[in-house]
Amino acid sequence: MKLPNKKIIFAALALTILTSFSLVKKINAEEILPITVAPAKQEVMVNPGEQTAVVVKFINQGTTAISGALKAADFIVEDSEGTPIFLEGNNSPSSPRFAAANWVELPYDRITIAAKNSVIVQTKINVPQDALAGGRYFGIYFEPGGEISTSPAENGAETPITIRLAGLVFLRVAGPVEENAFITQLTAPRFLEYGPISVKAEIKNKGNYHIRPKGTISITSIFGKKVDEKVIREANIFPDTSRFFESSLGQKWLFGKYKIDLTAAYGETGKVLTATIFTWIIPWRLIIIIILTIIIVTLLISLLVRRLRKHEAVLEEKIQELEEKLEDKPTEEKKN
Repeated sequence: MKLPNKKIIFAALALTILTSFSLVKKINAEEILPITVAPAKQEVMVNPGEQTAVVVKFINQGTTAISGALKAADFIVEDSEGTPIFLEGNNSPSSPRFAAANWVELPYDRITIAAKNSVIVQTKINVPQDALAGGRYFGIYFEPGGEISTSPAENGAETPITIRLAGLVFLRVAGPVEENAFITQLTAPRFLEYGPISVKAEIKNKGNYHIRPKGTISITSIFGKKVDEKVIREANIFPDTSRFFESSLGQKWLFGKYKIDLTAAYGETGKVLTATIFTWIIPWRLIIIIILTIIIVTLLISLLVRRLRKHEAVLEEKIQELEEKLEDKPTEEKKN
């Protein structure tokens, strides 16, 4: 059988590589949209019955103009990472407790952002007279026209995605705020062979305004000595949402029982959250090795002592026999 020419094989391989590179480059270019929004988050205080304004700026850093829709939508946070989910259509909120998008008036519903330019959007917010005190959460987002396709799915079809760039608004309606948060869990392994100790905490916000707890997680020995302390990362916890905090405490070489304390302050009145758990750190493998080593050394020493004593006893018997012979020898000489 005649093998293909090496030049033909090399050309085919080079063509395949170049085609793959071009495809990847195309997908990446489509997925990256050169638009930024400022500010990404802002907090606004309003009074019931008041009218105020919010300014959001969309910046096009690309080389071509981009057109799209401009909308306002409420959002909620359901995960522990603070990821906003916009509520529209079938996802519209069943309860208006934290909704405020219907208070927002946009100057236009579509915009075109020229290349290397920006568009400033000034929105009006009309707060109802009977608005309840607490937090309201919505976003002003820009949605470019058309859909962007990702890499082909398993069935061979491309998966379309919609990109939205939003400026989030945390609206605070003046009045008494319900501050109610608690630690739902503080966990760590009950028994460890070595440190450090991995600690996980969860704080849930049951109030009507987002909180940003500040505090520490510390570890203390049974003798009351503080071994380590870490500051928990500051993060917003939205109403009816939990947030997880993880930390690693202590060094590798620890021994005994340790107390782990979480202390965090939150809210305008400085409420404090506390929780305590205990854990044991015992390097049992190392202890077993040390015990076995001691036992082996003890047995070896005991065996050596026994041998020395036995050898000493044998020497004493020989010395005694020799002394007896020496005592009997003069008597025999006299008889002769």
